[in-house]
Amino acid sequence: MLATVSCSACRGDIEALLNWHDATLLLVRHGETEWNRSGRYQGRTDTHLSALGIAQAHALAERLAQSNRDITIVCSPLARARETADIIARTIGIPLSFDARLRELAYGNWEGLRQDEIKQRWPEQLRRWKSNPDEVEFSGGETLAAVQNRVRSFLHDMQSRSEQLPVLAITHKAVIRVALLESRDEPLSRYRSLHIANTSITPIYLSGGRLRANRPSRVSRDRY
Repeated sequence: MLATVSCSACRGDIEALLNWHDATLLLVRHGETEWNRSGRYQGRTDTHLSALGIAQAHALAERLAQSNRDITIVCSPLARARETADIIARTIGIPLSFDARLRELAYGNWEGLRQDEIKQRWPEQLRRWKSNPDEVEFSGGETLAAVQNRVRSFLHDMQSRSEQLPVLAITHKAVIRVALLESRDEPLSRYRSLHIANTSITPIYLSGGRLRANRPSRVSRDRY
């Protein structure tokens, strides 16, 4: 069984995270965007980091640069993840690669809209998203089950290619939430119970050939 723990990147001890086990996968959510600030659903829309998001990425990069461990960086091809990863890669002085499996959940027609706007147009779908997110399929988008399939594939690759770890994966909230649920063998219905802040780190530890957790995740109700 895979398991994980979520913590704040900028407040956390990066050196301790990287040395906790022989190899570690670190899932990092991108820095803040203006759409994060205004509460707009982003999905596959290619938004960019805000001034605060850039500062968050630099703060994380500086902490990672203090570590003595070599790491590999892989990121979502979406701009907000690329920009976060590029700041980290340039600070540390290592190349980065891209993996489409790390892209955000596609919200389809919801993208670019705030929650109050969605409530006016699709009140029943919003209600189901709040109560039963695993049952929702976004028009022009995808389901959580589709995200789960690509997350499973990514985690399997990380486990089977452990010699490439530790890997820093710069990705998005939906991907990290689903990875947490996968790691705990919990259903997608619990998707909205997990809070993933911008530039937070969710480490997944490799021990004895298996990905494991050492502490429970920080959990709180999220808006989106």
